[in-house]
Amino acid sequence: MSTASIDLRASPIPRAFLHYLLPALSGMLIKSVFILGDAFFIGIGVGADGLGAIALAMPGFSLFTALAMMVGIGGAALMSMEFGRGRVAQGQALFSQSLLLTAAVVSVVVVAGLIWLEDLLAWQGASGNIAVLAADYLRVLLKFNVVYALTWVLSCFVRNDGNPRLAMLAMSAGAIFNLALDYLFVIRWGWGVSGAALATGLAQVLMAGMLLSHFVRAKGQLRLDVKKIFQQARGLGRSKEIISIGMPTFFIEVTAAMTIVLFNFVLLHHYGNAHLVAYGLTGKVGTFALFSMLGVGQACQPIISFNHGAKQSARVWATYRLGLLSAMGAGVGFAALVWVFADSLAGIYLGAQRDQAELAATAMRFYFLAAPLMGLNLVTATLFQATAQPKAASMLSLCRGFVLVVIGVLLLPRWFPVNGIWSSILFAEALTAMLSLALLVQVLRRAELPAKYQSA
Repeated sequence: MSTASIDLRASPIPRAFLHYLLPALSGMLIKSVFILGDAFFIGIGVGADGLGAIALAMPGFSLFTALAMMVGIGGAALMSMEFGRGRVAQGQALFSQSLLLTAAVVSVVVVAGLIWLEDLLAWQGASGNIAVLAADYLRVLLKFNVVYALTWVLSCFVRNDGNPRLAMLAMSAGAIFNLALDYLFVIRWGWGVSGAALATGLAQVLMAGMLLSHFVRAKGQLRLDVKKIFQQARGLGRSKEIISIGMPTFFIEVTAAMTIVLFNFVLLHHYGNAHLVAYGLTGKVGTFALFSMLGVGQACQPIISFNHGAKQSARVWATYRLGLLSAMGAGVGFAALVWVFADSLAGIYLGAQRDQAELAATAMRFYFLAAPLMGLNLVTATLFQATAQPKAASMLSLCRGFVLVVIGVLLLPRWFPVNGIWSSILFAEALTAMLSLALLVQVLRRAELPAKYQSA
């Protein structure tokens, strides 16, 4: 198999991990910079209402990301397992089915979103100028979302087909292109949030074009033949399996969207626009932590899935251990940095609005205290997902992403009226970490993974 100088069956785990980690982490962190930069240009060019509008738009955007990552990661994980078993044709069929499934599902959601856009925003409690700006932003962005979803799926398969470097380069180029267009469209030409949405959409088109070069140059085992893609898909016969494996990732993203809706509703109805803006900015800055953990998970997943298919469980466990140390270590680092520099970060985006900046700094500090536990939970969910145990992975994703957050939002403000609302993410991650450890203990007792790392 073509893995760009990495033999997933025999290469040392640290070497294989770094082969996938550096591109995944670099790409994710660059994407984080792009999101923060996007918020920066909107904050400067539109103002606080623009940041609030983006916060209202994020649930819809997260839904498309959830659908794309569910199919992309689910299909790519199954493909890696098939490659580990030496079944290349089956892996190719999974690729074709994933593309068709994504195009069909996302097209339906885009049409529905355009029809009921204002109703969906009103349901969140949006009103006034913020609601108008959110609608302007989404009307443009929705038209690019089929390309956006297919780009995510392509990046998952390109990475698992032995070319993580191209996936990183495509994401990086898209982020830089997006920032350049943000400057032109929002600052220079004054197109506001519509210009920011157009910049994001055009960046996705660039990324898709770069990822397609993997197939033009025939760098891996996968082939993209439009004439044969329907034949290879075989009636989407493995769609249920793709969705099942990808469901934990779907829950990670869609519960993030549901959490944003929950926070938007609670903050608008019980606190006010100042808290909404603080939460929106916290979410933007929080992408550094979240994307770091997702990058570690992306590095682990191809190695774990391939070796699970090849029945080399010692290598599976060694990869998980290395990913866990990396994710939790990054979480500790992020928490320390934000605790020290939260005021400066908030000041960059909110400038002279001192009271607003202080509120945002408080929200960020509480959010980032959860970063180490977030690493534990996300990498553990990746382990279960990559070894075809979607129920355990889905349970972790649902608990940390929504169920326990809802409980925290309902209970903590009663006990801590000032900062209880900001503590709900830490509350959810802490309780999910206990569940993660309990599930791992069960796995070890059943000897599904080796208790020792052996010589992997």
